[in-house]
Amino acid sequence: MPGLSVNPLTPEPWWTRPLRDWLARQICQYEHLAEDGDRHAWVFTGTCVGRGPDCEPLLVEVTPVARLDPAVLRKAKRVYEEEFDAGNRPS
Repeated sequence: MPGLSVNPLTPEPWWTRPLRDWLARQICQYEHLAEDGDRHAWVFTGTCVGRGPDCEPLLVEVTPVARLDPAVLRKAKRVYEEEFDAGNRPS
């Protein structure tokens, strides 16, 4: 692929739920990748040069902004589970 695959943290214009719900979904999207213990979640900026196979943005000229603390990941998972499990899905 021509760039680094990322999940955008800025909500799409059609998103009507709270920002925290968007962030929780985006942060939890690839949580399974960290299961091996050698990967970490990061926040990057960069230039979008296309879309990957899952329609995710691909960035070049990437600048790391922050590495997400495990406490942030745990909080995102809690929010995601509270807001998006089968019993809480909006109709």
